[in-house]
Amino acid sequence: MDIHHIVFLIHPCCYEPIDADTIRREGYQLYLDREEQVKARWLAEVAERDADTLYVQLGGPRYLAEAAAAALGEDRALFLTFPFPESADLHVYYGGLVAEIRTHLKSHDLEIDVEEVTSELWGESFEGCVPGYGGAFAQYLGLKIAPTMRYEMTVYDSRFLFQSRNLEVLSIPNSDVEAWLFECYDGTSAATFQPRHTAQWLDERLVCLRLHDRKHQLTDKLGHTVWPPEPWSKGKPELEHDVTVAMKEWVSRWVRGIGTDLGSFRDVIATARVE
Repeated sequence: MDIHHIVFLIHPCCYEPIDADTIRREGYQLYLDREEQVKARWLAEVAERDADTLYVQLGGPRYLAEAAAAALGEDRALFLTFPFPESADLHVYYGGLVAEIRTHLKSHDLEIDVEEVTSELWGESFEGCVPGYGGAFAQYLGLKIAPTMRYEMTVYDSRFLFQSRNLEVLSIPNSDVEAWLFECYDGTSAATFQPRHTAQWLDERLVCLRLHDRKHQLTDKLGHTVWPPEPWSKGKPELEHDVTVAMKEWVSRWVRGIGTDLGSFRDVIATARVE
């Protein structure tokens, strides 16, 4: 049987096993709420999928894979078990996971056409493991059509995405890279970059940006400023700078627009280059 579509569910339900005291103490409630919302979507969508769909789950509770098997058939739901190597060699790990997928396909007389099969990405987190493993699956399986990131099927790590609006996805020319642009609840802006055909943690390419030291910041997922190294203050000249960030660092990097409107911020992100 031919498989025409793959759903990759990556590291689901990270907050589900955490006890209530820790959830409260660490301020995780908004993440748990988001997780419960998207889990309901995962289960609902899997139940409606066509029989030519393969469900692949990495980590998380097995009951999700069991629900997929009940909906799609045992042969079209795979819970990956290849162990993370002691060497922490990601190339070995990705190769092992993909070999497990291929073995499953062969043992159940399933086939995928890497030129035609489509796929999508669900799971946790939107910024880290979902694009990281999603790109790795695309690269190591040799998928010609890039996986689709389903933001509404993910849980984010960055608190400033809570109640964000006006989500846009910009394709960076001459690359497989997408810029994900958000208007945040407080009127500021945020953007991050994700490759769709490469294993992000192994991707040494550079994202090149032209940033203004008063209007823009580079931050981590917690919102801590990474650039500029010294905060701008009144009396200082306002300058633009060429800033480069390795692709593998964008699993925990954001460009923030803090003194500019959304349209102007979009223009800055749209002119980014990948080298």
